[in-house]
Amino acid sequence: MIAASFTSVLIKKRSELLSRDARVVLSYDRAKAIGLAFGITLNDILNLTQNFWDIHTHPNMVLDGAACTLLTIQYNLVAGTLAKYAATTRPDLVSLVEDILRWDVIGQFCLTELGRGIDIFRMKISTTLLSSGEFDLHTPSPSDAKFMPATIPMKGLPCVAVVFAQLYVDGECRGPRPFLVNLNDGYDMLLPPRGGSSPVNHALTSFHHVRLPPSALLGDLTKSNTIHHDFMSSIWRVMVGSLALSSLAIPYLQVGSFVAARYFQRRHVTSSQGNPLPIISYRTQQLPLLHAIAQVFVLRALHKWAIEQFMDENFDVRVRHGIAACCKAVMIQHAQVANYSEMRGVSITEGDILGLVADTLSQTYELSSSTHPDEPLAMHEISLFDEATDTVSSSSDFTQTFMQYVQPCCQQMVESMGHRMACDAAVDQGVPQCLVDLYLINAIKTDAAWYVEHGMFTQKAITHMEDAALSAALPHLEELPTAMEVEPYVSSPIISDKRWEEFSKTLPVYSSPQAQTRAS
Repeated sequence: MIAASFTSVLIKKRSELLSRDARVVLSYDRAKAIGLAFGITLNDILNLTQNFWDIHTHPNMVLDGAACTLLTIQYNLVAGTLAKYAATTRPDLVSLVEDILRWDVIGQFCLTELGRGIDIFRMKISTTLLSSGEFDLHTPSPSDAKFMPATIPMKGLPCVAVVFAQLYVDGECRGPRPFLVNLNDGYDMLLPPRGGSSPVNHALTSFHHVRLPPSALLGDLTKSNTIHHDFMSSIWRVMVGSLALSSLAIPYLQVGSFVAARYFQRRHVTSSQGNPLPIISYRTQQLPLLHAIAQVFVLRALHKWAIEQFMDENFDVRVRHGIAACCKAVMIQHAQVANYSEMRGVSITEGDILGLVADTLSQTYELSSSTHPDEPLAMHEISLFDEATDTVSSSSDFTQTFMQYVQPCCQQMVESMGHRMACDAAVDQGVPQCLVDLYLINAIKTDAAWYVEHGMFTQKAITHMEDAALSAALPHLEELPTAMEVEPYVSSPIISDKRWEEFSKTLPVYSSPQAQTRAS
């Protein structure tokens, strides 16, 4: 059903030939088409059903990075945040959530401020309770504008936003709270924008003493003794998004490796004997292709395992967040190495990574240990964390030592956890050994110096291990891309001669009058 509904003008339309405004409209149309094809419901959003997770790994998500961004904001951040209240204290919000899921209303999520970065808990935008019971929403300075939400009027559809702001009651700050705000009617701003836009119609959004009704507050006015905990709970869907959005690496790698495989098989050069030779015959093509294919199958196993762990409410919420951070770090790493530019906006993980490493070193909580503790990746992970622990333990100032010596290594440390988790999941779920071996070698090569320094492998041994794994996987090159089942969603014309011929007929033809005269 998904393939049939989307193999249409939306997928075939060449966005590079459109104007910027037309590309934005197309992205909204594509986001809506993908969402409606999956039939996402309030239950899916609220309970994070398999249908919710599946939408993020479907090959259609590769088609348009802007559509993917709009879809995840609409369903996860906005509908997800509102659904929490609709199912408990605010049943009046049910109809609005359903309108958002049908795309009758566009939803936006206004959290990050231009001047705050990851220090969003200390946001400056404020809401003040008035004597009338209403709220005054205000942005104190330009640097306090909400950064990135696509708040510009679009397609004649009303737009609402979940806006986070510091709540003030009787002069007392009660911490950041979410508010439901009507932004525009699809034609004109009901609130003043402060900036320009990109093809996802992002904007700087600020508020000048905007009056909000009492119902705008999501939650209550009660003063809390756990303000930070309450704030983290209110942005729980951001943690969900860490896992959901990072899983986009899977369809990107699937489609990219499928296109590369078919092109490498189709494209020929002349061999030294004068015979046509497919370029897949060369190790320089085989290595990156089969590494990418191995990553697809291993990351699918990691994704399945991570969702099970993330959904297990027996785990501390910080542990679940840590698993999502590890999963995101390693998936984004693989996607970026493969040079998928659409994943750049998903790659901002600094806050998650620093927090995870700091909490692990201070033994605030502990993530699950390896199911294969004697394997190289598990030993590598333990060594990196042991070394960091020794570094901070030998100092009287944990924070200064952490920031000076450990912080520069945090990305590598969390990626080492992600690599280990991915390899464990792949082995435990029966991923073909040749693909597991390829993934293992690729992970080892990200820090080959450590393995050599600790006498586990020589550089020559690593090279031979990679060659053996590649040779074992190569006979399966025809079946592996087919097993990914992505061909119906591939629009690239380079995968076959027939597609290339059809594509070339759509290109504009330029020729001189003299050439036309000679031809006639």
